[in-house]
Amino acid sequence: MRTKSRVVFLTMLLVMLGASPVEAAASRATGALGAKSAIAMDLGSGRILYEQNADEQIPPASLTKVLTLYLAFEAMQEKRLSFTEPVLVTPEATVAGGSRMNIKSGERVIVRELMKGIAVASGNDACVALAQHLSGGEDCHPFVAAMNAKARELGMADTVFKNPNGMPADGQLTTARDMLKLSASYLRRFPQALTFHSMTTYVHNNHNHHNANRLLSSYEGVDGLKTGYVRASGYNNVVTAKRGETRVVAVVLGARNAGIRAAVTRQLLDMAFQKVSQGQGIATLEEQKGTGKLPAVLAQGAPRQDPDLKAAQVLADAKAGQLQQAPSAAPPAAATMEEARPAAGLLQRKTAQGAYAIQESSFQSRHKAERRAQHLEKKGLPVKVVVAKLDGKGRFYRVLVGPYANAEDARKTERFLGHGSVTVE
Repeated sequence: MRTKSRVVFLTMLLVMLGASPVEAAASRATGALGAKSAIAMDLGSGRILYEQNADEQIPPASLTKVLTLYLAFEAMQEKRLSFTEPVLVTPEATVAGGSRMNIKSGERVIVRELMKGIAVASGNDACVALAQHLSGGEDCHPFVAAMNAKARELGMADTVFKNPNGMPADGQLTTARDMLKLSASYLRRFPQALTFHSMTTYVHNNHNHHNANRLLSSYEGVDGLKTGYVRASGYNNVVTAKRGETRVVAVVLGARNAGIRAAVTRQLLDMAFQKVSQGQGIATLEEQKGTGKLPAVLAQGAPRQDPDLKAAQVLADAKAGQLQQAPSAAPPAAATMEEARPAAGLLQRKTAQGAYAIQESSFQSRHKAERRAQHLEKKGLPVKVVVAKLDGKGRFYRVLVGPYANAEDARKTERFLGHGSVTVE
């Protein structure tokens, strides 16, 4: 009896000390965090705080959508795309499987809404629609080629993309380290993207979608980024959280289910913040900044927008009697009389397709108009700058907020701004 007790005691001791070769092998196979691979970094310093099988290739699933949104923001930066630009939804986009935003064939959806659908609803259909739009046709291959070009620029040496949404495809692979490189560059270049990624719900076509990132509402400081799942990879996650001046980015690939994914990510974030506070770190992430430009293969299909062409159309409509101008409003307080004109007043387009916008201000300087637009975008408003040429008075740059489907929604924003005038564009 005494011998049996000793055997039990020694067995338990070996298990506690991790001395069993079988247990050790199993631990290496599953990973200390219960996922196939993981990595975490302090974004400010670039120091890696923890890693586990970080170079193991795994299908990215919907983490792919981070790069899809990255290219969309890059196109906006080059004035090849705008938040309020309408996208015509094709039949090919609507048949995308998996998670969907529920867009409809023939529907026109502005880019801002598609980006919300990608970030929150993980819409595979929205990814196809946006990729087709930027590719300049129904073929997504230019967009996918641009994805792989951008991945190479960022030093994602072990990553290959086959589609814009992460749906299962032979040879579509990434690693936790590569996803960290992508996410770090994304957050540094386009921090405004967190406005979308921090949304917990989103509604389109009467379908209410919930963000699958459970930590948004349960972990202090989490404000993004993206979850994903396909059978070949398991449950994936890229999460960022900020506490004080410290922002951590964490990647978890290959958890067994959504609950374990959330628990493992929480554990990884806890370890990361603790290591930052203790001044610990493993190494510095080897990053490549890339060109900072939209890859040429995609830039060819997404030419720069010509605001003069839009202005010419507005003037043509006015001369044809399609626009009726009301008395002008007072100039906004944010601009002096030398650099800004009064808001244009209430314009009414005599077509059923008209959408309402607010002329918030108007400048003679493009730079000042764009700077004003950026200020308004930080408030979460849909903004665009449109050029108008006035006979004998030169060129002015109108800062428009919108579009809105009806006048009442536009009026609410107008009251929020405290100035401006509602326009039908």
